[in-house]
Amino acid sequence: MSSRLEIAMTRKRALFIAACLGGALIYMLMPSCAVLVDADDTLCHALADAKGGVVDWPVGERWYEDPKGGCHVFDNVMMNPWWADPDARTYLDGFGLAQGHNWGDMQREDPTAYDEKTYEFNTPLGRTYDGYSNIVYANPEGIGLDRGRSLGDFEYYDTFLKWASAYVAKKTYRVNGSCFRSCQTVGSYTCAIARTVSGAFRNDYMDLYQTFYYEIDAVWRASTIVHEVRHARDEVLHTGGNGCPRRSACDRKWSNSSSNTYEMLWLAAYYWTPEDHAFITPARRARAQALFETLRQSAFIDPVKWDLQSLALINEIPEFYVYEAACSEDPDKPHRCLVLAN
Repeated sequence: MSSRLEIAMTRKRALFIAACLGGALIYMLMPSCAVLVDADDTLCHALADAKGGVVDWPVGERWYEDPKGGCHVFDNVMMNPWWADPDARTYLDGFGLAQGHNWGDMQREDPTAYDEKTYEFNTPLGRTYDGYSNIVYANPEGIGLDRGRSLGDFEYYDTFLKWASAYVAKKTYRVNGSCFRSCQTVGSYTCAIARTVSGAFRNDYMDLYQTFYYEIDAVWRASTIVHEVRHARDEVLHTGGNGCPRRSACDRKWSNSSSNTYEMLWLAAYYWTPEDHAFITPARRARAQALFETLRQSAFIDPVKWDLQSLALINEIPEFYVYEAACSEDPDKPHRCLVLAN
């Protein structure tokens, strides 16, 4: 580890907050999809019944338990600047949504619709925008960030969050909406949030499923997007088979630099933003912390040595974490990546 990094890490140690393992455990012990699977796919029918109006989606149907209800607020209209800004919605569409299929059936005509009792967005596209908002507004430039620069331009992308926003835009496939629930079988413990497909004749795309919109929170949606984009144009696949609790989404080790590693890097960068950040509230930060710990414990076969403290400078020296940390097993012995994410 460089002396510059060691000195800066020492300054950060006093600021480190222990990860919330209680919150993480909730996400590790997800219930069977058997209690949620509908033969008729609830969302498809709810959208048809809405006829372009308010989607009657039962707020209580969640894939996880949130005892304090804190995660619901992430979809509140007042917490998402894109709601009153058409330019912001155009910017968000630039992450692959504009080229995606099926959004016309997912209420593209009015993604700003919300439940007047809870003030939560209730259209699938609106809640997808909320996911992307966590990627965009986590960096101070927001929609003013130039995503067209080279990913190696760390003079401009001087935090990991800036770099990640450009990375997601540059590396994504088209993003399709889907009203279907995608579970392996009735009674399965595995439901898909999203999937990435590569095929012949440029038949490359990402699909988002019913679970993505209504059964996970917006911070989780954002980290899922980062995860899926790592699969896309970089064509990085999972390496762990079914060897860890995440099963088909398992990686053998951190240094494979796969989707789970990138997802954790983004969550760490999100967590390590300044405490007075205009967009990232304490509740959002806590969610990032819990999701990070869940992945650290459940997404790899080999134990992960990188923790939040060892990633504390990710928004100060982003090039180190992209070019070295992402493919080094030991935080004390980092080395240069053989293949760079450019």
